[in-house]
Amino acid sequence: MNIIEAVKKALQENKAITNPDDLEGGIAFLPTNSDCFGIVLMPTEPILDRKDGISTEVWQAPGRFWNPRAADLLREDWEIV
Repeated sequence: MNIIEAVKKALQENKAITNPDDLEGGIAFLPTNSDCFGIVLMPTEPILDRKDGISTEVWQAPGRFWNPRAADLLREDWEIV
């Protein structure tokens, strides 16, 4: 679906949106109507943190900024996650 349809559906269902390229990179976007947040970048999976030979899953903190290219906005493969 296009980004407008995806954002409308995500807002209704309180979910995030992503596309296959960003999902593969572990990123989803949480659209908001907040002045200070806008679209929040959300990790879709934890990263592994290795200390003293022990790996633990760590979730990265959400990011605040996304600077989309025209190609991002014109994609037709946005999906809800």
